[in-house]
Amino acid sequence: MSFSRLTAEKILEMAKSFGADAAEVFLRSSTATVIEVKEGAVDAFERARDLGAGLRVIADGRMGFAFATEMSDEAVSKLARSAVTNARNTESDPFQTIPDQKGPYASPVIYDGRLAFVADEEKIERVLAMEREAFAADKRITRIRKAQASFSESETMIANSHGAFVSYRGTACSSSIEVVAEEKGESQAGWDFDVNRFYTRLEIEEVGRRAARRAAGLLGARRIDSVRAPVLLENHVAAELLSIIASGFSAENVQKHKSLFAGRMNTQVFSTVLTVYDDGGLDAGLGTAPCDDEAVPMSKKTVISNGTLLMYLYNSYAAKKDGVSSTGNAVRGGFKGLPGVGATNLYIEPGRYTHDDMLSSIDRGLFVTEIMGSHTANPISGDFSVGATGFWIEKGRLSYPVREATIAGNLLDLMKNVISVGSDLRFTGRIGSPSLLVKDVSIGGR
Repeated sequence: MSFSRLTAEKILEMAKSFGADAAEVFLRSSTATVIEVKEGAVDAFERARDLGAGLRVIADGRMGFAFATEMSDEAVSKLARSAVTNARNTESDPFQTIPDQKGPYASPVIYDGRLAFVADEEKIERVLAMEREAFAADKRITRIRKAQASFSESETMIANSHGAFVSYRGTACSSSIEVVAEEKGESQAGWDFDVNRFYTRLEIEEVGRRAARRAAGLLGARRIDSVRAPVLLENHVAAELLSIIASGFSAENVQKHKSLFAGRMNTQVFSTVLTVYDDGGLDAGLGTAPCDDEAVPMSKKTVISNGTLLMYLYNSYAAKKDGVSSTGNAVRGGFKGLPGVGATNLYIEPGRYTHDDMLSSIDRGLFVTEIMGSHTANPISGDFSVGATGFWIEKGRLSYPVREATIAGNLLDLMKNVISVGSDLRFTGRIGSPSLLVKDVSIGGR
């Protein structure tokens, strides 16, 4: 630990002494290790440490912000003076506020105390094992494009002049690999990943095996004719599409007319089989914490219920604009920035159907295991056209792998056409989804 409650209180007191009417300090200390291997050896090893404090003040209705990367008395004094000076040089804004909610705060289990005692040698060996398992899974795996894992831990402390104080620690681990399978002059790539708060739960070796099976399974892929047909979206693909939509739930984006959900409150926006939650208290979620980045307590919220939009997500600024309370969705990139609006753990509620259940219900269609170009989708209009890889389905069974296809349309139309929801919820960071069966999608081919 590199700072204490005394540090936070000193910063707040200093800000008041320079003329702040209200103040909030956000402190974070973090360490991250990234390991990349190639051909049975360490290709890169990086360790980064970061520590600092961001100070937000309100003075005469004006907001000022500054940050510091050291906590000496001189640095703290400079931080406080800079924040207040910056406030006096900005325009007055009646919606600037520092929330006065003081808890109660839950104590979610998001910290793996054993991670700090895992030797670097063991971490390296597990990443090497991921590479070995990929090669061993199928003899047609010829090379690894990239195999890496990251391990991080952080401590966050937030305090404000209204009396709020919260401090917590968190850890996160991830692994990913991209492999290439080759046969008869053809090559196909396969990728997989895993993320977890806890080191022992991270499926590093299994990630290598899954990526190998994906790559090898695509060998012999064919092009298909353009058609409209049902599409089964694998869980991580559905989560990727949901992540594009997620920005639309931000009240900040709604207020700026940059949301595809603007003006749609209490209307049906998704299929009635879909319910979406934002849950800051989700067990071991990457977005889980006692509070958001303004010290507002986390909670579980129903954003969409049976297809109907029930709420937007707010930080304190957007909430004051609309005359409502913050939903606990203030999110910062770190101590160097101000809080915006973002999801905590946003996910589609899993259904009761297995993968085989959903597959067997399709006479002719496409099982999509990967999409390319999702960054080109328009998060405001919802229009999208992305590359798709997967398998053609005939009479409820996977018939052959498919390459160079596209799926296109509008994201809201896509979500309105979902007819079945899988039981296989999977998160890709803070966004999660089970597999989704969509009844009618435009599929582009040759």
